[in-house]
Amino acid sequence: MTGYVGNFLSGGDQAVALIATAIVWFALSAVGALIAGRARMVELDPVIGWAVVCAFFTLVGVFTRASFAVLAGIGAATALVTAVLVVRRDRGLGTLDVWRLVLLFAPLFLIASAMVASQWDEFSHWLPSQRYLLEAERFPGRDNPETGGTFPAYPYAWPLLGYLASRLVGRLIENVGGVFNVMLLVTFGVLVARVVRDTLGQRTLSWTVLAVGGLAVTLFNPTFVPKVVLTAYADVASAAMVGIAGVLAWRMLDAEAAGEPAAGVHLSWQAGLALLVLVSLKQATLVLFALIVGAVVLVVLRDPAVRLIALGRLLPGLVLPPVATYLVWRYHVATELSGREFSIMPFAQWLIALIPEIVGRMIVVLSKKGVYFALMLAAVGFGVRGLWRFRGSFDRLAIIVGAVFLGYNAFLLFSYVAAFGEFDARRVASLWRYNMHLGLLGVAFGAVGAALLWRRFLADRVRWERVAWLPVIVLLALPFGFANKLRFDREPPKPHFRAVGVHVADLVPPTAGVVVLDPGGSGESGVITKYHLGRQRQLLGYLSAFHKIDESVIRAFVTRPNVSHVVVHSVTPAVVAGLGLSLANGTSYLVAREGSGWRIVATWPYPTSR
Repeated sequence: MTGYVGNFLSGGDQAVALIATAIVWFALSAVGALIAGRARMVELDPVIGWAVVCAFFTLVGVFTRASFAVLAGIGAATALVTAVLVVRRDRGLGTLDVWRLVLLFAPLFLIASAMVASQWDEFSHWLPSQRYLLEAERFPGRDNPETGGTFPAYPYAWPLLGYLASRLVGRLIENVGGVFNVMLLVTFGVLVARVVRDTLGQRTLSWTVLAVGGLAVTLFNPTFVPKVVLTAYADVASAAMVGIAGVLAWRMLDAEAAGEPAAGVHLSWQAGLALLVLVSLKQATLVLFALIVGAVVLVVLRDPAVRLIALGRLLPGLVLPPVATYLVWRYHVATELSGREFSIMPFAQWLIALIPEIVGRMIVVLSKKGVYFALMLAAVGFGVRGLWRFRGSFDRLAIIVGAVFLGYNAFLLFSYVAAFGEFDARRVASLWRYNMHLGLLGVAFGAVGAALLWRRFLADRVRWERVAWLPVIVLLALPFGFANKLRFDREPPKPHFRAVGVHVADLVPPTAGVVVLDPGGSGESGVITKYHLGRQRQLLGYLSAFHKIDESVIRAFVTRPNVSHVVVHSVTPAVVAGLGLSLANGTSYLVAREGSGWRIVATWPYPTSR
């Protein structure tokens, strides 16, 4: 489909993605509901279930040779049994609040499920990792370490969700990542609505408050970036786990202060399971886990209402599930995948002299994200005030948010100095994207602060009932108003690169050595081509606008003995001279080695000007 309607409807794969995601989410909810018991936040059931499934796959996948297909079958059977048990115990599964917010998010779900992969890291890491699990039915190891992803030793909690959805269908489903991301936003939106309701002293979650929760994680979320949310990136999952763990830790401390230690312990284990997922998402999320636990300790040390002995009750739940799972995975990395992840440089190569410049650049970048920066600075300010003169619940939350923000950016500074190269360190590469991991925690802080202000200054002065429908209408209307912008995957030339990549994979033999020449492009054509070639064919490199390219460079690049095919996406005089072919811009080419020269195998004109 084309045109505006095509933003929401794209054909059969869209329905497959929605149904597969819903089945996995239901299954995780059933497992989570049984584990968490009656005294739980029902909207977090799928997160608890995800943690259990992640721990199960990690433990069995590391220490046995069991096929993941078998593990998925065991998980499916377990989910069916737990669903029956939960329905009998609770007379239902899940909560109506979640499904009401799902209904309000329906237009965004349609857009997410209509998307196709289009972003760099989708092709370079996340989708290849998901595809690897489906093809190999196990984690990568010494005998089969090549996943096609950039960092094979990254944890697999996020690709595991895509694997489970794809396993249901029997083939790779690329677009489930964006649907899962939207579902995580729904989950956190209900959690925010619950927190707002409790802060306002209300008993039920109205449509209005639910819509406010939905708007908090979308329109009013300063880290809502469509090119991250509606993709297979794991950043939304990271942000959701940080936010959920942070809110649960805050509620845990509130329970301790209120003299309800049993409730505090129960919340600590729920928070620990969210942290288990967090440390299983990315390599660096261990730092976020440590910061949240450290912030809890800091609050207990300062809070006169929480005795120090409470740490003995709370820390086991917070720490044991994530640490145990993390250590199992680190054992696998040490014994099977050494060197296949982001690593710290030798001390002699650290960029210590650049620290002032890097700090200055970090401040400049964050200051350009005004709402986010202001929100986090407010959390830091209230947190410092709370450490100086502690007043209660809001100070607990502010200390957690402020400490995590400062600690994480200190860690990022260390990473730029000790792990990134000079070019990326000077430009503080991806600083904003990394700070997205804190976005939903900041949203929770902002929502609580706004609710407190409303209750104190406006609740008795504003006739809210007259416009109670407004948040609902705005939340429903937003995707329709921004549909063309949200469907960034339809922007040229990415659809053209994908179409060419599919054809190239069909045309070249399994033993082919392929390179990409795209001197007018960013390099994404090379990453996309590599993805479509898969693990069985080799992409031996690409040249883009970021490389020094002349005739001699191209000749040396393509005349290597193992290069058999060249994909050309943009043409310059150097490309023409280097290949010795008559080529024109506006067309992509596949050329094959023929004797000492090259011949054109196939051509694909660009559908629109590049």
